[in-house]
Amino acid sequence: MNEVKIGLIGAGGIANGVHLPGIEAARGGKLTALCDIDEGRLTAAAERYGIPENRRFRDYRELIACSDVDAVDICTPNYLHAEMAIAAARAGKAVCVEKPIAMSAEEAMRIRDAVKSAGVPSMVCFSNRFRPAVRFAKWIMDRGQLGEVANLYVEYLKSSAFMEGRRLEWRFIKSMAGTGVLGDLGSHLIDMARFLIGDIDGVTAQTGILVKKRPKIDSDEIGEVETDDYCHFLAEMSGGAAATFSISRCAMGNANSIKFEIYGAAGALAIDLNRPDELGVCLGDVDRITEGMHWVRVPARYRASQMQSYIDIVRGKGDGIAPTIEDGVACQRVLDALVVSSQERHWVKL
Repeated sequence: MNEVKIGLIGAGGIANGVHLPGIEAARGGKLTALCDIDEGRLTAAAERYGIPENRRFRDYRELIACSDVDAVDICTPNYLHAEMAIAAARAGKAVCVEKPIAMSAEEAMRIRDAVKSAGVPSMVCFSNRFRPAVRFAKWIMDRGQLGEVANLYVEYLKSSAFMEGRRLEWRFIKSMAGTGVLGDLGSHLIDMARFLIGDIDGVTAQTGILVKKRPKIDSDEIGEVETDDYCHFLAEMSGGAAATFSISRCAMGNANSIKFEIYGAAGALAIDLNRPDELGVCLGDVDRITEGMHWVRVPARYRASQMQSYIDIVRGKGDGIAPTIEDGVACQRVLDALVVSSQERHWVKL
């Protein structure tokens, strides 16, 4: 296959932080078109990456229809994911979509059905699957070296709720985001748990909002924050393991702390994504008796790039462990169950 021509929709924060530089650095693919409703944002990104005027779009439908686009990369607010992904699939274009892939499991299944019907390649951006420590942990887990898993402890802590001058952006509006940190941050953890251990069978959750009002985007009028600032939940894994998840954007002193600890009958693993090239291990009698948990360097073969993986999938060369649309659907089912649990205050079986 020739070089994959990629059109990106939504030139905001995640696009500039991950997607655009990732595409530029990847092999076998090239950014050929951009779309954003904000003219200034569109122009800045297009000029930085050399996209000509005739391939800069304000309407995503025009980008999808562009003959210079083989594959679409969707980096928009959550409520737009389904309509854009379905439109791309129906046009015969490969689909890459940010997480969470939809506003509900029903929407997520519509994306899945459209992708399956069209027979186009697809991927979901659960970016932690591409971290070396996570992939190394997967290799160890798949070999059963921890024995029966008993407990899983997970945290994702940020202090971003306290960013000075932060306004009532789309992430704080339920009709645009669906949930707050639950979907924005928690979806990463849910996918990691499923990737490493297996499905989630049941949950019980508590959510809350600490910063309840913010100035609106386009005025000094104050609006209500509608999505969760924190979420804590318990989960039962399909193999019987008990999991504890703590997620917050109001954890003062934390820029971006993601930790994942897995304890089994024969060993333990610890992931700290501020140390993505290292893995905490306690495996076998020697570790248990002498060293306990210690940190090892992850072999270079476990390094991966999210956008390189998407290009490889489009070219029919995927590694088989990148997140699929089915993974996006499964995650969305858990998110939906967590919302029900937090609202109704009871255990929810999946």
